[in-house]
Amino acid sequence: MSTRLSGRFLTIDIPFERDLRPGPAGRLLQVVDYDVARDLWYLPVDLNAAAILAQRGMRPSESDPRTHQQVVYAVAMNVIERFERFGGFRFRWRGDDKLRLVPHAFEGRNAYFDKDRRAVLFGYFRADVRDPGANLPGQMMFTCLSVDVVAHEVTHAIVHRMRKYFSEPTHPDVLAWHEAIADLVALFNHFGFPEVVSDAVAKSEGTLEKGSALLDLATEFGASTGRGAALRSAIGSPRTPDAFLTAVEPHDRGACFVAAVFDAFIDTYKSQIADLRRIASAGTGVLPPGSLPTDLVNRVTATAAMNADRFLEMVVRAFEYLPVVDVTFGDVVRAIVTADQGLYPDDAGHLRAILVEAFRRRGIYPPGVTSLADEALVWSKPPLDMNLRDGINAIDLAPLILEATLDLDAGSTVYFADDSDTTPASGDTVPGRAVPGHAAHGQLTSQPDARHLQELIRDWGVEHAYELGLDKAAGKIELVSARVVYLWASDGQPRPIVAIQFAQRRDDLEDQRTDETGAQIPPNQRAAIRAGTTVIARVDGDVEFLVTKPLPLSDRTKLDDLPEDIKRCALDFDRTGTERLRSIRDWMGDVEDMDALSAWTVEPATLRLSFERLHAGQDGA
Repeated sequence: MSTRLSGRFLTIDIPFERDLRPGPAGRLLQVVDYDVARDLWYLPVDLNAAAILAQRGMRPSESDPRTHQQVVYAVAMNVIERFERFGGFRFRWRGDDKLRLVPHAFEGRNAYFDKDRRAVLFGYFRADVRDPGANLPGQMMFTCLSVDVVAHEVTHAIVHRMRKYFSEPTHPDVLAWHEAIADLVALFNHFGFPEVVSDAVAKSEGTLEKGSALLDLATEFGASTGRGAALRSAIGSPRTPDAFLTAVEPHDRGACFVAAVFDAFIDTYKSQIADLRRIASAGTGVLPPGSLPTDLVNRVTATAAMNADRFLEMVVRAFEYLPVVDVTFGDVVRAIVTADQGLYPDDAGHLRAILVEAFRRRGIYPPGVTSLADEALVWSKPPLDMNLRDGINAIDLAPLILEATLDLDAGSTVYFADDSDTTPASGDTVPGRAVPGHAAHGQLTSQPDARHLQELIRDWGVEHAYELGLDKAAGKIELVSARVVYLWASDGQPRPIVAIQFAQRRDDLEDQRTDETGAQIPPNQRAAIRAGTTVIARVDGDVEFLVTKPLPLSDRTKLDDLPEDIKRCALDFDRTGTERLRSIRDWMGDVEDMDALSAWTVEPATLRLSFERLHAGQDGA
C-alpha cells in the first residue's frame, strides 16, 4: 500500500498460500469484485503470478481495481493472523465457507459486514465538494483502500464467527462491544507498520500524542466526507465516566471502552520509555530541541509496537472467557482479568492493574463486585464441582486436544473432513481427520466420529443443564462451539484450555405479537431471548469457570426429584435469570419507544439494528 502525501509504500507480511487462486481466493477469503452500480466484473488479481510475486505484489494504484483487491485481501489476512496469534487457535469459518470481500459493492459512503451474505461490502463515493480534505473536490474515494475501514469490518466478521449471538442486541453494550473491538483492532494495527510508528515518535517527541494520526481512525476517509477529521480518535476525551454514563449509540459507547484501553496503553508506554528519555536528556527527562536521535526513535518504536501487541493480546485472548449472549463491558473487564491473571499471575509489568484503573476512571466496571482487585474481578468458580469426564455422557477430550494440536502445526499432513453446520449439535464443529500413518487411540478418524463427539458434548450439557444455568424443560440446548485453545503464559509455555459454549432459545419468553391477519410472527421475525453458558475447563476435564447468562425456569416442579444441591443451584440461577429477563425487556421497550418505525411495523426495532444501518449513520465504519 502507499500514501500519496508521504510517497512511501507500506508492506504487509502475510502467510503464503501456495494454492491461492485469482481473486484472490484462498483458504479463508474470497475477493469478489463485482461493481453493482456499474454492472461490471473487474479482472481478478492473481497474486501467485510469477511477475507479481517477483515484485512482492502489485504497485498500488487508485485506478487499477486489482490493487484494491490486493489491499483488502492483505489487510484481512493480517487481521485474521493477529486473532490466531493472540487467541491460540487456527481460525476458520463455518464449514467450507469463506468470507467474501467485495471491494466495489455499491456507491455510497459506507462499508459494512453483512452476516446474512457472509460478506464485507465496501462502498465508494465522491469527496465532499466544499471540504474534501487532502483530496480534489469530487474525487472518487474508495473505502476498500482505507486500511482502518478494512480491518474494522473484517473484525466484525471474525467476532460474529466467534460469538454469533453478539449480533442480537439485548443490552446497550452488545453492539457497542462489536464496535469497540473492531476499532481497537484497526487502531492497534497501525503499530504493525514500523515506518508509521517511527514517524509518529519523531514528530511527537516520543509521546505519540502530539502531531500524529497514529491514534486516529480512518483519517483520510473522515476528512474526505467533509467532517474535517478522522472518524474517531482513541485519545483526547476527558478521563471521566461522564461520556460512558450518557452514551447510547453503539459507536459512542464503544469509543469509551477504546479510550480506556488507550489510556492504559499510553500510560504504560510512557513508563516504559522513561529511562530512555532520561538517558537522552542527561537525566532531566526533558528532551533537548531538535530531531530525536535515530537510535532513540528505533528503541521507542519497538517499545510502542510491543506494548500495542500486549494490550491487544489481552483483549483478544479474553474472547474465550466471554458469555455466549448478552455481553456487557463489565463482562469484558472480568474476562480480560480472568484470562490474564491465569497466565500472568504476578502482573510484573502492572499492565492489568493499569488497565483496570483506566476502565474505572471511564466508569467501566462490573456491577456488584466488592472491589477492583483481581480476586474480585475473576469469574467465580462453578457453584458445584464439575468435570467433563463425569456423568452418563462423560467426554473423552483426547480427540479434541489432538484436533487443536494438529491444527496449530501448519506443516502437518492432514485431511480435513466435512466441517458443516448441519450436525445435530449445530454451530462450531470438531471436524474429523484422517492422518496418514497415525491411528492414535481416541483420535477422530471420520466425520461420524466428529458428530458423535459433538452429540456427546451436547448431551453432557443437557445432563448438567440446571448446574449450567440452563433449563432442561424449556427446549433444545444448542452446542454453539467446543474447542481447545493454547494461550501463552508469562513463562513462555502454552496453557491449553477447553472452551465450550451452550445456548438455549426461550420461545416461551419472547414477544408473541401477531401480524395484521392475526397470525403469530414466526421466530425469525421475533427478537430472540436466549440463555447461554460458557464452560472453561482444564484439559483433565475439571471445570474452572462458568460464565452464565441464565433465564427464569419454565417449570420449577421439574426440580422436585433432583438432589438438594442441584435444586439450590437451579433456583439461584432462576433468581438471577428473572432479573436479567426484566432488564432485557426494559431495554427492548426503550428501543421500541425511540424507534420511529415501531408504530408502522410489527418487526421488533432491535432486528433493524444491522451493521449496514449503524455504519450508514456514522458515514462509514
